[in-house]
Amino acid sequence: MRIDAVFQILAALVVATSASPITTTTPRHVVHERRTVPPANWKRHTRLHPESVFPMRIGLSQQNLHRAEEFINQVSHPESADYGKHWSAQKVAETFAPSADTVSAVKEWLHTSGIALDRVRMTQSRNWLTFNATAEEAERLLQTEYHLYKAESGHIHVACDDYSVPEHLTKHIDIITPTVHFDRKIGGPRRTTHHEDFLLPPPMRELNKRVLENSHGLLGSPDDQSNPKQGAQVLNALMTLENCDTMITPACLQALYNAPPGSLSMKNNTLGVVEYTPQAFLQTDLNMYFKQFEPRLDGVSPNTNLIDGASIQTKNQSFNFNGESALDLEFAMALVYPQQVTLFQVGDLVNGGSFNNFLDAIDGSYCTFMGGDSKDPSVDGQYPDSLPGGFTGAQNCGGFASTNVISTSYGSNEADLTAKYETRQCLEYMKLGLQGVSILYSSGDFGVAGNGGQCIDPVTGAYNNGTKGLFNPSFPGTCPYVTSVGATQVINGSTVRTPESASERVIFSGGGFSNVFAMPSYQQKAMATYFAEHAPQYGADRFNNSQKVRGYPDVSANGVNYVTAVNGKFSLAFGTSASTPTFASLVNMINEQRINAKKAPVGFLNPVLYANPQVLNDVTNGGNQGCGTPGFNSTAGWDPVTGLGTPNFSAMLDLFMGLP
Repeated sequence: MRIDAVFQILAALVVATSASPITTTTPRHVVHERRTVPPANWKRHTRLHPESVFPMRIGLSQQNLHRAEEFINQVSHPESADYGKHWSAQKVAETFAPSADTVSAVKEWLHTSGIALDRVRMTQSRNWLTFNATAEEAERLLQTEYHLYKAESGHIHVACDDYSVPEHLTKHIDIITPTVHFDRKIGGPRRTTHHEDFLLPPPMRELNKRVLENSHGLLGSPDDQSNPKQGAQVLNALMTLENCDTMITPACLQALYNAPPGSLSMKNNTLGVVEYTPQAFLQTDLNMYFKQFEPRLDGVSPNTNLIDGASIQTKNQSFNFNGESALDLEFAMALVYPQQVTLFQVGDLVNGGSFNNFLDAIDGSYCTFMGGDSKDPSVDGQYPDSLPGGFTGAQNCGGFASTNVISTSYGSNEADLTAKYETRQCLEYMKLGLQGVSILYSSGDFGVAGNGGQCIDPVTGAYNNGTKGLFNPSFPGTCPYVTSVGATQVINGSTVRTPESASERVIFSGGGFSNVFAMPSYQQKAMATYFAEHAPQYGADRFNNSQKVRGYPDVSANGVNYVTAVNGKFSLAFGTSASTPTFASLVNMINEQRINAKKAPVGFLNPVLYANPQVLNDVTNGGNQGCGTPGFNSTAGWDPVTGLGTPNFSAMLDLFMGLP
């Protein structure tokens, strides 16, 4: 957490005098979350001053989450009588709201611990209790010690190694922040601190007299390793199918996946593409691309929703600032035309944004009613933004309608976050699936390694240089309620009629097995076959080989040699950043046909696809090396490289049109 951001939202250093505890009975505490080592590039710096004030948030446990898989299968499994009968936002909210007992028990604990209840606010979501506390109060409440952590980049973060809660409350509390989480905002430029020194205790003053810039790998920043990788400049962008082994165009993808050009534009069925400031598209690049590959779109922009002060910035122009948006939008818009694409641009130029800020904006039940908002000030943009130049309006809550299909080409590592935090966010994707939304995330570009090729030291849990260690699965791709998309390639010298291989050119398709999420029921048959017939050569010293956890990706699509117009030039782009909007575009076209036939959108895809793998092109060549190993191999059936395979659009369309 950046101390400058934390202290900006506080009116004074010291909160009002706490009420005296009304009982001397001390309940037995148990450790709720623990982090053995800080993330890469972070080091403990100094003990937090006891009078330092920061906002605390207690995430309350929700009801009926043990039935999540049952509920999602009711509306998503092809054999269910209720397939396609998606829930309303209100039904979702009411089903999962925290119980009155949970709210009462946690408030009683705060009151008896000296936190006066007039200081405690329940968020509109009714899923969080929030209050400002001094470090001294927080340490006493959670039986821990708070320290300042310093990143190599100069960022400052407040955290503890572990924290405890009364044993009887473990069933009522999901997570508490700030504690062990080192979550990071998506985007946000280099900037200086602006708060007054007198607001800070002496130990922090010198630490904040410096320029703060994003640490390496910050999601959405120019050096984010989940961004697409730039290849050679293309001097002559050709449209012929004979060149698809070296230059992928929309026509190549249509030929590869048996997909016709778009023909429908149904009301309320635009394709959603999510981008995070400072990533941005240039209209001149879109124009250049469409003149070459889809002239009917020349001069056309996506429907643009600016969330929490977001802007389509043009000050910084390079592949690192514009490549992601250009790649996503150029191919998505060309593939689904005449349907439109809706761009969700998230976060202002000062505070940045996060996955949760986006979820807040599209789902009022997540933010303002009784859903499950998992925001953390250390990762999520906090609005109004008091920093100069920041967004001064209120944080958007349910102000934008969700599209039926959402493509996101950003991601992080499971090891970047805690299991409780990831589980809480993952369940929000389940809630969107219940409402008929298909969520697709890229699986990563470094094979079995994490972003930037980092692997995990099996002894310390810290990241290493990627030459050895534990495999490093991605998130949110490992969430069982999203569709994770890997990458394939057309083999050099072959044609669009030749089976593809797993991507081994510039990038390696992210894939493997979760260290957090249990195996969903829709994967059980495919996973049993995989381990029975193609068991990996590695043991538990490399990956979670329990055969009880979620495997990813689910599907794949081409992610190599995409001809992209960026900054006035055509160049090649590589990544699951390419394969994800491609697969999402085809799903959106299936929805067009279903809606035209008076049917519901397909919603959560995985149960149908795993029950009918024949509608995908199985990929049996290539691997996803990393961590000093060849990684996993593509095999017959599902595998942790390319999932079930690439789309066969006509077969997928026939399948989904045959469902209620």
